[in-house]
Amino acid sequence: MTNRILTALTIRIAGIYLFTKIFDHFGSYFFSVYGTATMARFDELLSEPIDKFFFTGTFLTIANIVVSIFLFVKAEWIAKKLIKADNEIKTELNAESLTKVILLTVGIIWLAKLIYLIPDLVEYCSKFISSMNGNEEIELPDFAIANYILKTILTLIIIFRIEKISNWIIKKI
Repeated sequence: MTNRILTALTIRIAGIYLFTKIFDHFGSYFFSVYGTATMARFDELLSEPIDKFFFTGTFLTIANIVVSIFLFVKAEWIAKKLIKADNEIKTELNAESLTKVILLTVGIIWLAKLIYLIPDLVEYCSKFISSMNGNEEIELPDFAIANYILKTILTLIIIFRIEKISNWIIKKI
């Protein structure tokens, strides 16, 4: 197995993970939209907010599906762009290779989770900007923005500095 094949496999797993995350909220989202829209009184009162909610949520769901299918189908192409030199992976198990596998796995899983949380980030930012512009009626959603930013930075550091991090860990052992 080469590092390019392993990267393509990891990207495919991230695509599958992202696709399965759709089903966490899919049923409750569409049931709440259509259930509310079928009630005549709610339809009159909430026509514009429901339309906004429906179109935004539907667009983000479709974007999530497209990105996950793209990751799954184009994994080899992405791996080819990411990894220029195709090297054979040695199967010897030592502290350095195990550290790299653990770090890469954590980085890819965190990256998939961060991609999954992009709609929540967009919603939080739009409501935050609205509240900063003087709209006091808007309540900010429960979204840990500091945690998201910290995990994004850590994920990028783990993925792009995996060699230095694993060497530092090996020196500490």
